[in-house]
Amino acid sequence: MFTCKQVSKALHKEDYSQMPPLRRFFLKLHVRLCVFCGKFNTQVIESQDMCRCYKDHEAENETDRPKLDLSQKEALKELLSDKIAK
Repeated sequence: MFTCKQVSKALHKEDYSQMPPLRRFFLKLHVRLCVFCGKFNTQVIESQDMCRCYKDHEAENETDRPKLDLSQKEALKELLSDKIAK
């Protein structure tokens, strides 16, 4: 069984879906049983799943996204650089 620190470190450094099945099983088991880190690490796993799903379907949603024209892009870049500079 893993410690809370090992589970958090593993989930931080690696993608959950890319882990070997046995490692993934024990991490998931720890997350489900641990009172202390279960909620946080469950959210980390769900967040990785959501990002992966978005990445997998990003090309499909490309046509539905609103497009900015060049002047809007430049205005947005200027606004962001002004906010960062402050």
